[in-house]
Amino acid sequence: MNAAERMKAAINMEPVDRVPNGPFYEAPICQYYGSSFRAALLEDQAMADAHLAGLDEFKFDWVMVGMGLIGGIIPEALDCKVSYPEDVFPIIEETTIKSIEDVARIAKSDMFTKRMDRFLKGIAILKRELKGEIPIACEYISPFTIATRLRGTNEIMMDMYENPDLVRDLQEVLVPLNIEVGKALIEEGVDYIFYGADMECPILLSPKHYKDFVDEPTTKVCNELTRLGAKVLPHMCGSIVETGIVDMLMKMDIHGIMPGNLTQETVLDIRELKEKVGEKICIFDNINPNGPLLIGTPEEVAAETRAHLENAKGMSGYIFSTAGTSSPNIPKENYLAMNREVLNFQ
Repeated sequence: MNAAERMKAAINMEPVDRVPNGPFYEAPICQYYGSSFRAALLEDQAMADAHLAGLDEFKFDWVMVGMGLIGGIIPEALDCKVSYPEDVFPIIEETTIKSIEDVARIAKSDMFTKRMDRFLKGIAILKRELKGEIPIACEYISPFTIATRLRGTNEIMMDMYENPDLVRDLQEVLVPLNIEVGKALIEEGVDYIFYGADMECPILLSPKHYKDFVDEPTTKVCNELTRLGAKVLPHMCGSIVETGIVDMLMKMDIHGIMPGNLTQETVLDIRELKEKVGEKICIFDNINPNGPLLIGTPEEVAAETRAHLENAKGMSGYIFSTAGTSSPNIPKENYLAMNREVLNFQ
């Protein structure tokens, strides 16, 4: 099997020749192989070069991009003031939604800025170089998560109590813009959209608030991106099984679920998630990117990786991954140790 076949089989709950290897690897790869961290996140050829170098050494089963897109390009296109330091993720210096009167202005935004065009060109370069043998995944975000970038996290959380119409109206105008960019990603060659939903996860929102404010706009976007041809994979931290959030996710037209951290130190046991979803849908593993992978030794990383893989033995529809974004500061020898265990696991 090549990588594209392996990932497709796992997504479809079919047998695979080895464990599919799909971690959230973008930040370390940009650090290890980028001409600069910023260029590898944002600039077409530099982005493609860093990922191709990473694939050559790590043999991942997908290319995974998007941190520059969701952290800087999208907020900037929607009038946030964003800075792009050389060696860290983009920084939103100033939000753009100060009151409900600003929402109508955002609805008229042109998402296809020069930075967006360069990012899309990078995907096109990767698509051409990979020749269909390795799929491309892009990190993406929901209307609610975009709203937190435009308004501010503390402000949007208070708005749900004090100004709920702003939360709903802002998401309503963001849905078509969200779909518009998603469509462009798919047309340039993105196969998998891992749909980050951490701003609406049960660590921050109650299930009632999720249902009242988030579920409908998120469902609209996910279902449309699936209709357009992508495989949509929601990623969410928190206790998604116990709170019932997973039941709402399962009603959407999605292809897999990517669980995350419960706390900085702990992650959801994927056996708990597997018992809930059964043979209905693919699930991703969630080794903690804040644990030994970041601060431990290669030996500790290898042991933790083996424990995750052993815990998943016998599962259909299983893909190895991390519980979220990997830090650019992860030592390369640690990432290599994790990678070796996955590739060699029988």
